Amino acid sequence: MNNIQLSAEQIAEFQQLVLTKGKELYREMPWRSDTTPYFILISEIMLQQTQVPRVMQKFAEFIDAFPTLKDLAQADFQEVLAHWSGLGYNRRARFLHQTAQKIVENGNFPTDEKFLRSCPGIGDNTAASILVYAFNQPLVFLETNVRTVLIYTFLHDQTEKIDEGVLYDLARQTLYAENPRQWYWALMDYGSFLKKTEGNFNKMSKKHTTQSKFEGSFRQKRAAVLRCLLKNGPLTISEISELSGYDLTLLEELVGALQKDKMISVVEGRIMIK
Repeated sequence: MNNIQLSAEQIAEFQQLVLTKGKELYREMPWRSDTTPYFILISEIMLQQTQVPRVMQKFAEFIDAFPTLKDLAQADFQEVLAHWSGLGYNRRARFLHQTAQKIVENGNFPTDEKFLRSCPGIGDNTAASILVYAFNQPLVFLETNVRTVLIYTFLHDQTEKIDEGVLYDLARQTLYAENPRQWYWALMDYGSFLKKTEGNFNKMSKKHTTQSKFEGSFRQKRAAVLRCLLKNGPLTISEISELSGYDLTLLEELVGALQKDKMISVVEGRIMIK
C-alpha cells in the first residue's frame, strides 16, 4: 500500500476532531499531572506491556520506593524487582534499573533519541514517546491507540494488512506540533475509547501480534521462579523444585533463560537474584 497524502483541510479537520475528543475523554494519570522526565520514563516502560489501571497502582508504589532517578539507580536490583513484581515481563525491571544507572552516570536526563535508544529495552517508539511527554518535543511514534485512531479514521475500509510505514507517514503528517504532549494524550484517550466502542483496528496492521496466553506459559514459570527467590533468598535448584513443584529438567531450562537475561546468578550451586 502506498502512503496517503492528506490535504491541509483533512489534516486540520482531523486535528480538531482528535483534540476535541481528547478534552471529552481525558483520563487523569499521575505522569500527566507531573511530567517530570523520571516519572515519564517509569510510566512509559511500565505501559509497554501493561494496561493503564494496573500501571497506575504500581506506579505509585514504585515512586514511593524510589522517589528519584538516583534512588532507583543506587537501589539493589532485588529490591527493584520486588517492587516491580506483579507487573509481568520482569526483564523490564532489569532494563529500567540499567537505564536509570546509565542516565545518572551521564549526569543529565537525555533530551535526544539517540541516547535513549542506546538504553536497554528502549526502542524507537519508546524513545520518542519519552521525549514527547517529558519535553513536549514534536516527534512521531506509533503504539496501539495511535494506530487505532489512524486506521479508524483513514484506513478502516482496507482489506489488506497495513504497512507500518503508511501509518507512520499519517502520524507524521497529522502531528499537532503546537503541543505534541497534548496531542498524544488526546490520541491515547480517543484510541482507548475507540477500542472499547468500535473494536480492535490494530488487527489490520502488519505490526499486530496476539499476546500469548500467560497462564501455564514459560513466562509464567519464569516469574514463579523469581518470586520464589525473592521470598526465600538464594536456593539450590532442588530447593526451588520442592517449593515450586517444577521438575528439574524444566527448572534447568528456566534458570538458563533467566541467567541469559541477567536476572539471576548462580554461585556455588545456589541461585539468587543478580
